[in-house]
Amino acid sequence: MRIHEILADLLQHRSDPPGLGDQPSVEDIVSALGPRSFGIVLVLFGLPNLLPVPGLPILCGFIIGIIAFQMVIGKDHLLLPRWVGRRRLKRDDLARVVVRATPTLRTVESAMRPRLLSLTTPTSSRAIGGVLLVLAIALMAPIPFFGGIAPGLAVILLGLGLAERDGLFILFGAATSVAAVLLTIAVTLAILKTLTFLIV
Repeated sequence: MRIHEILADLLQHRSDPPGLGDQPSVEDIVSALGPRSFGIVLVLFGLPNLLPVPGLPILCGFIIGIIAFQMVIGKDHLLLPRWVGRRRLKRDDLARVVVRATPTLRTVESAMRPRLLSLTTPTSSRAIGGVLLVLAIALMAPIPFFGGIAPGLAVILLGLGLAERDGLFILFGAATSVAAVLLTIAVTLAILKTLTFLIV
């Protein structure tokens, strides 16, 4: 089952599993995703950053940071702190994002297959977790509106690569991560410089 199918099934209007209620908790979503939760949760919480929703990149950044930390320390299944796991999200908002992203996800997934498997080993996953930690910080940078797009895209590519065991997409995600972090630093410095100028 491909990722876009899992997400669509998860977020449809149903009260019985695998569907979710109107305001599922983050823990509900992770539990419903099962053993592929690392990669798919990264995709799920990377997608909202492609839309200019104020404050959402910060929440996504926290969650992605927690996922990344667990990857770095070698966890083989995702655990969330209670205060994060109990955080509730609007199912309709998540469903709207998934619906808009599904055509692109379907096209991308058609090109994906297991390859360059050395980049999907537990050791490599720890290194990817380190990259994701940096992206999580970038998502929480004080950049309004479109600041989460570049790091969000990098998170999605890495999540797809992990979920589908496609090392080529992990490489794409790593390259995008470098560009996203550099862009975030440049924009943040520009904003701070402008604020300093206005204050002085």
